[in-house]
Amino acid sequence: MSTQQIFKGTLVILTTLIASVILITNVRILIVLLIAIIIASALRPYAAALHRIGIPNGLAITLVYLLLGLGIATLLVLVLPPIVRQLANYMENEWQLATRIIVAQNWFEQQISRLANQDVQLGNSDELRQAVYDLIAQVRISAPSTLLVIGNTIGEALLTFVMGVYWLTARDNALTFLASLFPQHQQQRFVDIAVEVETTMGSYVRGIVLVGSFVGLANFVVLALFRVSNAATLAFIIGLTTMLPVVGGFIGAGTATLLALLVSPLQGLIVFGTFIAVQQVEMNVITPRVMAHSVGIDPLLVILAVFVGFAMYGPTGALIAVPLAGALAVLVQRLIVEPRVAQLRYEVHDGGILLSPAPQSHKDSNQVVETPARSPT
Repeated sequence: MSTQQIFKGTLVILTTLIASVILITNVRILIVLLIAIIIASALRPYAAALHRIGIPNGLAITLVYLLLGLGIATLLVLVLPPIVRQLANYMENEWQLATRIIVAQNWFEQQISRLANQDVQLGNSDELRQAVYDLIAQVRISAPSTLLVIGNTIGEALLTFVMGVYWLTARDNALTFLASLFPQHQQQRFVDIAVEVETTMGSYVRGIVLVGSFVGLANFVVLALFRVSNAATLAFIIGLTTMLPVVGGFIGAGTATLLALLVSPLQGLIVFGTFIAVQQVEMNVITPRVMAHSVGIDPLLVILAVFVGFAMYGPTGALIAVPLAGALAVLVQRLIVEPRVAQLRYEVHDGGILLSPAPQSHKDSNQVVETPARSPT
């Protein structure tokens, strides 16, 4: 080995170590990168469709992200202002918030007492009022740090968009470069596995967006028919949180129900009842049909992945845990299971199955591998 080769090898190792240290000490950067790649995997088929009709690849990618950003901004403008104004009003007039909560509490006490044929008290009104005052005071104290977190989140969202655009633009060249690091007869296999991993992650994201959109739209239609205040905002909250598997829908329903209770107890019951009805359709009809073909892993493993992701990095970790689990399942299948099965030859003998090593096929080591092809959209 020449001195130049030793220097290059050392440089690669040092660069890898430095990059690993940076990523380990800045986990948030790694999370943003993973989210960018996952979202880009979901959007790539749409960019490819625009490219097929004659739009340059870079422009097609930019258009897809611009349309996505415009859609998200429009949706936020439509649904957030009502709830922000309501919360701001309660921040300035905590007595009004306390009064509405006490009214809701009294209404529930009356209904439960009527059903139980005896007086039921859910809590002391004075203690509840003081608890509301203390909560508002704590929120006011933590408001600056909350605004800082919101600002950081917006910045990371913009960074995710930028990184996604760069990833899609450089994807083919990146695959070609990474494939070149493998022996020539394994390069095409590497590309096939990478494309399958990308397809799995992208289909999962499209699946949860479809499920969340259905849940939000269905809740909005029902709540609008019952003339519930801020129906669009409440439906948006439920639909958005539904994209978090297993527990997200219940978190959104609890939040939306609480906000509706501040308007009237009846509206709170309507919101909760609507969520339960829509959830039955979503869990028994929509999700099984959509998600069963998106990730291709056992539902129990999905639940495990969600809880592990949530424990490691909160809601963000739970969101990216399932597509990463799907990618891991693809790698295990292609790198461990399939090679092992290919080495076995099955013979039926006297009613039993004998396993024996299959004859190894000899491939031409000089086989030329094609440049990474685009996956079907």
